[in-house]
Amino acid sequence: MNDATPDPLTDIRREIDRIDEAMHRLLMERGAVIDRLIAIKRTSQTGSAFRPGREADMMRRIADRHEGRLPLATAEHLWRTIIATFTHVQAPFTLHVEQGPEALAMHDLARFHVGFDVPLEGHAIPGRVVEAVRASTGDLGLVRLEPQPAGAWWDALGGEGPQVMARLPFLPAEGHPASTPALVIARPLGPGSTSEVSVWAVHDDGDLHLGSKVEILAGVTRNGVRNRLVAVPGAEAPAPNALPLGGYAQPAAAR
Repeated sequence: MNDATPDPLTDIRREIDRIDEAMHRLLMERGAVIDRLIAIKRTSQTGSAFRPGREADMMRRIADRHEGRLPLATAEHLWRTIIATFTHVQAPFTLHVEQGPEALAMHDLARFHVGFDVPLEGHAIPGRVVEAVRASTGDLGLVRLEPQPAGAWWDALGGEGPQVMARLPFLPAEGHPASTPALVIARPLGPGSTSEVSVWAVHDDGDLHLGSKVEILAGVTRNGVRNRLVAVPGAEAPAPNALPLGGYAQPAAAR
């Protein structure tokens, strides 16, 4: 007869091992589904597999159901890495990152969102990020949101060229490990894009007053001409001469 007392720690560790194995098997199952998706869509031959609207919906669902001890930012990072890695599997891409004066923070922001399987390429100024994305078939760019940048880098956006596709951080919170504000740019994605918030370039001589719903993301004044990068809910132009530069899903309110 065995009179040994059951060890509760052993039982808990077995439960953790069971959960870890289940998670790993589900990830492998997800990979098999992606293989089928590639076979159907052949995304590796048709450009970017980036779908910012779908990613935003996934992040909102994660935030809505999240509870317990695990920080939401950790769950976000895990899912972002999974999404970016499988996106890269579908259609390999490089993330071009503005370095500038906040190079380390931008590197952290990039790795938080795409993990370590997606290659990064650093650029000294935003304009070179835009040029690199324009020259690619499916690469993405990450540009820091600076209220008063050295130049109006967004003048190179729009039309058939790169456009704003996402805004980070999407799930802001106090103490977030990757809180640097930035925009994600990409070549036009068609149905894969989202524009709950539209982004525009507005030029004026300093007399134009924009509505209260308009957020000024950045601005530069040269030779009496004010050039502003602005965001507005919906798709209505904030001014008669505004130039459309893309859009993004509305980030969640800070927690």
